[in-house]
Amino acid sequence: MMVKFDITINIKVLRGSVENHFGYKASYKKVWLAKQRVIARIYGDWEESDNELPRWLFTMQMYLPVTQPWPGSADTVMFHRVFWTFSPCVEAFKHYKPLLSIDGTHLYGKYGGTLLMAIAQDGNANILPIAFAVVEGETKEAWASFLSYLREHVTPQPGILVISDRHKSIDGTLNTEGSLWKPPHAFQAFCTRHIASNFMIHFKNKDLKKWAQYADEGRQFDHTSPNPSSPPYNRPVIQLGTIIVKSIMSWVSNMGW
Repeated sequence: MMVKFDITINIKVLRGSVENHFGYKASYKKVWLAKQRVIARIYGDWEESDNELPRWLFTMQMYLPVTQPWPGSADTVMFHRVFWTFSPCVEAFKHYKPLLSIDGTHLYGKYGGTLLMAIAQDGNANILPIAFAVVEGETKEAWASFLSYLREHVTPQPGILVISDRHKSIDGTLNTEGSLWKPPHAFQAFCTRHIASNFMIHFKNKDLKKWAQYADEGRQFDHTSPNPSSPPYNRPVIQLGTIIVKSIMSWVSNMGW
């Protein structure tokens, strides 16, 4: 029941509960495995979810205006990466500010991975995620794949400003020779919140962190990109994708589209 009400519950808490109720001190591994079985019973099996992903994407294409390039091949036998977007998001970006925030969030399910997102913002500061990918991690190859599909299928416009943290894989991909993300095709900027956080990690001084956010000599954009949602990052991929679809529909509805 504890996992059902809070899927993010810590293994340490579950071990304590088992010991308090049954007087048995279960190992970390046993409790972790039990939690995974409960999650699978509620939200579906991890392996089954990966196997059903192509069917789920095909179904979405039938009933939703989805643009979904599949980066695998016919002989692919293992889930590697997937990228998807929605036609309304592609159309919306044509009327949004010509800038994007890109970021990655670690997935804490059975097989890990990373959720990559591109987020746009309109003139009223409403944010809208416009592209997604589930990849093996924040590697240069994964970011290159995501940004390539993003450029080709979602944001072909020239002169886009891309805002990100200073992750080496992002920086390396954006500045690869011949990249369409380099000037004059696109321009790069860094998130001051991430810069300040990195500054704090290095110098461990809150006052210096505060001043770091104002050391831009006026070259700062009035653009904020809070996390648009809090999807459950430890659920099977289809469950994660379904929640993202519902969130997109909710954001679009709230904006009066």
